[in-house]
Order: sequence, then C-alpha cells, then structure tokens
Amino acid sequence: MAGKTWQIVLAGTGGQGLILGGVTLAKAAVLEGKNAVQTQTYGIQSRGGYSQSEVVISHENVYFPKCDRPDLVLALSQQGYDRYKNIVSEECIILYDQDVVNSIKRAHDVGYPFSARVMDIGNVKAINSLFLGCVLKLCPVVSKESLTKVLENSLPIKILTINLKAFDLGYEEIG
Repeated sequence: MAGKTWQIVLAGTGGQGLILGGVTLAKAAVLEGKNAVQTQTYGIQSRGGYSQSEVVISHENVYFPKCDRPDLVLALSQQGYDRYKNIVSEECIILYDQDVVNSIKRAHDVGYPFSARVMDIGNVKAINSLFLGCVLKLCPVVSKESLTKVLENSLPIKILTINLKAFDLGYEEIG
C-alpha cells in the first residue's frame, strides 16, 4: 500500500524520555502494520547531555534509518532547537518547549509549555507521554488508539494513569 513516509525527530536532554518516546511511536506504527525504524543518539552522560531519537514510519520499506527531511522536530532544549532551526524545510513543524527555548519564530514553529504542564501534572517523568500527545496531534502518523494501546501495554500500572492523563492533555491542548 503506497503512502507517505513520516520522519520525526525528538531532541532534547537525556532523561526526558525521548528515546522511549521514539520507541513508543515506532511500536504503535508496527501495531498498525506499518514499517518503522527508530534510531537514537546520546552523549556520554545518561542524564543532562544531548539526546535524540529519530523515527521513520512508512507503508513502504524503509531503506534509510535516519531523518533527512523531518516532518516534525520536537525540541525540548535550546540545543535541540538550534540544531534543526536552520536546516529543516519551511514545511517542517518544530514543536518546542516555550519554557526553555528561544525560538526564531519560523512559520511552522509551535510553542507549548512542556516544563510547566508536566509540573501541573505532578510527575516530570510523564513528559514523554505529554509530548507524544502533542506530536501525534500535529503529525498524525498513527492513530490515538494505537499509541494509547502501546502505552497501556508498556507502562507499569502504577504510572499508567498519570501518563494517559499527560498524553490526553498534550493531544487536546496543542491543536
């Protein structure tokens, strides 16, 4: 089945759940019968250094595992934003944390208060579910139901409720 190939970059700081977020997106795509590749880059520090996850999703075979023409870049740090702001196409959406990123206000930049919202939710570790809701609303690469199912099957029951709440909040507030 022919269809669009989606490329999504999740960039920020180690410990923000970017790699888990990329894996979750890829699993949801596979659940829907799509092809998905997820790669990751991170510094020598497990927390605090630069971290990035790239996800390519398609109905076709995926021959190159990196995002060379992203449809969406999530930037949860200034470094993540600065890395992509001048090299992505004008059509690429850059979704950034308006609490920590100084944006140059490109036409398709979308700011969202990730840092503030995750504090409102009451668990900073729910930031990956929060950003997955936002990413999915702006870049509907998989269905909300598939992504929710992956969260339900992946997360321990004690943190599932707060993560589903964060996911729904991001999905509802962004658009």
